[in-house]
Amino acid sequence: MLTALSGREHHVITAIAACPPQGQPRVRAVATTVRFRDLDAAEIDWYVSTDEPLDKAGAYGIQGRAAMMVAVVHGSYTNVVGLPLAEALALLRELGWTGRPGEEAAG
Repeated sequence: MLTALSGREHHVITAIAACPPQGQPRVRAVATTVRFRDLDAAEIDWYVSTDEPLDKAGAYGIQGRAAMMVAVVHGSYTNVVGLPLAEALALLRELGWTGRPGEEAAG
């Protein structure tokens, strides 16, 4: 997987949904483009030896040691980590959530 990503762009797409108490669920897809720099076999072997990629979708964790492999991120960094936080917050705000602890979304 890491050899295939080396020197190339790939897309990370995450779907998020929020269900208001009344009405239809709202769904969004967030896409981020990630470009890896060229990796040599020794770098890939070292990274795999850390066990970090073994439980990761795409075989890397951008928030960890794999950050050194990434040349460019276009879009949401938190999407690549696992949850596009800004987009999730925007979706909740569309439903009336103000971000204050203990307050439920209007609906």
